[in-house]
Amino acid sequence: MKTAALVAYRTASDVAGKAAFFVVTVAAARRLSAEDFGVFALGTTIGWIAVVASDFGLQMHLARSVARAPEAAGMELRRWLRVRVALAAVALIVVALALAAFGASRLAPAVLLFTLGYLAAGVVEFIHYFYRGLSRTDIESTLTLWHRAGLLVAGLLALWLRPGVTTLAAAMVVPPAAAALYTLRRSARLVETSTVPSDPPRPWLQEFLRDVAPIGAAVVLSALYFRIDVFLLEAWQGTQTVGLYNAVFRLIEALRLFPAALVAVLLPTLVRATGPAPLLRMAAGLTAFGAVVAVAAGLAAGTLIPLLYGAGFAEGVPAFRILAMAFPLMSLNYALTHQVIGWNGHRAYAVLCLGALVFNVALNARLIPALSLNGAAWSTLATEALLTAGCAAILARARSRKPAAAAAVATT
Repeated sequence: MKTAALVAYRTASDVAGKAAFFVVTVAAARRLSAEDFGVFALGTTIGWIAVVASDFGLQMHLARSVARAPEAAGMELRRWLRVRVALAAVALIVVALALAAFGASRLAPAVLLFTLGYLAAGVVEFIHYFYRGLSRTDIESTLTLWHRAGLLVAGLLALWLRPGVTTLAAAMVVPPAAAALYTLRRSARLVETSTVPSDPPRPWLQEFLRDVAPIGAAVVLSALYFRIDVFLLEAWQGTQTVGLYNAVFRLIEALRLFPAALVAVLLPTLVRATGPAPLLRMAAGLTAFGAVVAVAAGLAAGTLIPLLYGAGFAEGVPAFRILAMAFPLMSLNYALTHQVIGWNGHRAYAVLCLGALVFNVALNARLIPALSLNGAAWSTLATEALLTAGCAAILARARSRKPAAAAAVATT
């Protein structure tokens, strides 16, 4: 009952959070010019990639470490929080230099503000994984509700008073910055009474290179193959096509709320699992859920897209239906990828994500010029299928090695 309540609360908070951002996206589509909405799509995508790159696997490593040794939670949080904040600062500088190098002075103010807001939210998300490792997703859920409610109010107020992409970007910095300050204090109070392990931790750089960097490489590569189609569409089809594709893709992202909530709550179970039973139960439920949602979304697409975004976005209906076909695989892959990392398969997962990125770019290079945003959607579907097969192979190998490892330990 406790697990069900946590999953329900996590799902509800994610639904509210995603709905808040989705409402801002819809309002932006209606209030901003087509060009400004394309900048909004690019800025939010760049900000999201900056967060993924600057985290570089730290949040997943923190959750895994805390789940395995809750008594060391405070020490682990303090060790890695400093690294996380420093990498966020570096990411902001890199984005600024890249904008200057490419001569994107017109886009720079909005893109930098979006990036700053996303990086502040990234620090909040990092501490959320600390809560997940402690099985305290209730704190994460509450913070998500307040953070996203603030984002909704700030975004709509900016679009109402002065509709412009830079004004909207500035408004969207304030809520995540406030949430970051609050959760830093909240997490510090949570570990005030935690004990200090008798064994000193490994040097952070050694641990980073061995355990964090492979996760980070995998996460960055997966983020690239997941959203690189936005940049390829910009290069080959133009900013307006990016805005159209981004609008329908945001709906698919919103549908992933339940899979994300279930994995967040049960992450410690996956990390501590010695057999496949927890994963099999989760995978079966997520795949069935994904299939039902995909059918419903495909049937409703013709009415849903114009209703939400306006008649001008009806061209995105076919792409949305293709992306809906990929949703069951996306849901399943949530569980598979977390189990791979939980069983220390992060190096193999990094190699798999590199292969998925190469595959995705090669397929997009063929399909986008011929099919525009529909080609990008087909590439996403094919890449998710590749990821499913690769994760299944990695987990099968990891499972086959467990009995041999146990026998070796018993012999010694």
